[in-house]
Amino acid sequence: MKRSLDPSQPGPSDSDDVAAKKRATVTREPTVTRVGSVLEQGKIYFTPIGGISVPRQESEGSLSLEDILADIRPTQALHLSFMIDFQYLLNSYPPSLRTTPMTFVVGASDKAALSRECAAHKNVTVIGAPLPIPFGTHHTKMSIMESEDGRVHVIVSTANLVPDDWEFKTQQFYYACGLKRDGEAQRCPFQSDLLEYLSFYRNLLTPWRELIQSTDFSSITDRLIFSTPGYHTHVARLNFGHPRLARILTEKFPFDPSYEHTERCTFISQCSSIGSIGKQPIDWFRGQFLKSLEGANPAPKSKPAKMYLIFPCVEDVRTSCQGYAGGGSVPYRNSVHVRQKWLQGVMCKWRSNAKRRTHAVPHCKTYVKFDKKVPQWQLVTSANLSKAAWGEASFSKAKKTDQLMVRSYEMGVLITDPTRFNIPFDYPCVPYSDTDNPFTVDTKHEIPDILGCVWNI
Repeated sequence: MKRSLDPSQPGPSDSDDVAAKKRATVTREPTVTRVGSVLEQGKIYFTPIGGISVPRQESEGSLSLEDILADIRPTQALHLSFMIDFQYLLNSYPPSLRTTPMTFVVGASDKAALSRECAAHKNVTVIGAPLPIPFGTHHTKMSIMESEDGRVHVIVSTANLVPDDWEFKTQQFYYACGLKRDGEAQRCPFQSDLLEYLSFYRNLLTPWRELIQSTDFSSITDRLIFSTPGYHTHVARLNFGHPRLARILTEKFPFDPSYEHTERCTFISQCSSIGSIGKQPIDWFRGQFLKSLEGANPAPKSKPAKMYLIFPCVEDVRTSCQGYAGGGSVPYRNSVHVRQKWLQGVMCKWRSNAKRRTHAVPHCKTYVKFDKKVPQWQLVTSANLSKAAWGEASFSKAKKTDQLMVRSYEMGVLITDPTRFNIPFDYPCVPYSDTDNPFTVDTKHEIPDILGCVWNI
């Protein structure tokens, strides 16, 4: 079942863009000039609807995987992902660059299958990332590429390297680049973040760490928010997941004793999968996650922060351009939902009329703080709403210390410059009605088997 996007829906508002620029409190980062390039430093892009398999539909201001690779023209590439369709990725490269050295990183359990798929291509290296904790995934979606002009390009994406993700879903990616120098470049926070993350692959990615060390990313003020699997203790537990986000938000937005809370601030979580987050909101959703989102400026008890979750309801999926098949990218187990029915009380429908993407199922993951109805920061990430992705804090009696347990690898980018926000959903949000239900999967009658879908996160 396929449907076309409705061309009658309103497009992006110019007045909104102007208002956002007037609200800016920081200077826009300088664009790194590249002759003939369409990619802009520090920008968040949408992916198109349509591509190699089907004609493109309304996709204003978007770039495809083909567009990215044709623009960068990589001399070597590192692709980290949860799912990789090798033939699709290879076909996305310009024909003259399909023998470019490529390194793929997937979860350890997926290494063998991908290696067989790539066996005939000597330019391809496949690495399996260790997953030490059960039910963890290698969920990061990031590419690092070097080009002939001496630049190193970083793509942080919400899309797996499979055609369904790049051609039918609402996806976003962030672009940044730096200039390669002789020897080590002067460290900046973005570069340090990237090196720190790559270090958790140990010696598997040493050449790429060395390349990042010699690249000047000093024009970038955005920060990387990531997770790696493990039981992180002591100070190290603040370097991953939601505690990392809290720490960096505290650096970006220090405590302001003069600020007056005239109204409640609002946090929006928008994701494509939901994990088991507790029988009550205080267990994790508000007790841990919301506290981290508030950073150094928690709301007073008299005006507690509001927190909503945007997740497609059944009708959103049914009327999508793929019909019920689009639900393959928004998995939420009914067996999990029945244990946390309270969550439905903060759920909102997927609406993206301003971006003309209401009928493209969202696989992007976006977290935003609104204060007095004005967005303060935007996080684009691979991390869905789950403890596996963001980590669960607890006290270890055996180790006699606080710890953060994380199951999965995740990667996202935090942007605090309002002129570069590109929020995919409409605001104010549209709450579920009494008759709406989230799109869930019945574990006894699997929808994927009926539709022939491949479920991805």
